[in-house]
Amino acid sequence: MSQTLRQQQIVGWLRENQASTVLDLAHHFHVSDETIRRDLKSLADNGIVERFHGGVRLNDVGWEAPFERRLQEQAVAKRRIAAAAAELVEDGATILLDNSSSSCFLARELATKRRHLTAITFSVEVASIFSSCGPQHRVILPGGELRADDRTIVGATAIDFASQFSPEFFVMSVAAASPSRGCMDFDMFETEFKRAMIPLAKKVMLLLDSSKYARHGLIQVCGWQSVNVFVSDAPPPEGVAFALDHAEIVTAA
Repeated sequence: MSQTLRQQQIVGWLRENQASTVLDLAHHFHVSDETIRRDLKSLADNGIVERFHGGVRLNDVGWEAPFERRLQEQAVAKRRIAAAAAELVEDGATILLDNSSSSCFLARELATKRRHLTAITFSVEVASIFSSCGPQHRVILPGGELRADDRTIVGATAIDFASQFSPEFFVMSVAAASPSRGCMDFDMFETEFKRAMIPLAKKVMLLLDSSKYARHGLIQVCGWQSVNVFVSDAPPPEGVAFALDHAEIVTAA
């Protein structure tokens, strides 16, 4: 589904306010009630929001939880995925990691089991995990504004800085897996920086716990053709597996 800018902004508003009335949304976006209702119908039809009499809230499975909660969700599956993914990274590799909770789990595996890595990341959390092992790993952070809720460095300067590197792997996760549209997310900045990083790496490694198979995303990050290595705790659905026939699929034990 192609979302309008206003629909993306409605989801952003609901992420901050949890729920809203149709009248409040119409007033905030300076449009008619009927226009908001059409936007909400489109979002509800795709599982992003849940409508109730006079208002709307985000669907619990249709948006990303705050970062601390994401670190706890599917933790067993993410540890298994991280252990399997770590086997694919050799000592001395240069890797670029996104700011996802899955990258945090992978960082914990790599920090103690690999030597002399160069880790480039937008995530202060990921950087802290690597740096906690002392000087054996090189850790590179871009400059920019620190987003407090998930300790991510954001902004155009951060993307420009990271764009000068050519890592062996770009490791990322996304909010949802669509058989037809590929990797889906919610956050505009995260979508933008992932799109910018994908062409830089020799391989793109996607870490995706199987709960994401049933979720809906808002913004397309990339199609499945951009993914070279797919690591999950369960085999992907038939449509996703078919789209990944070119990629290495690893199912964590």
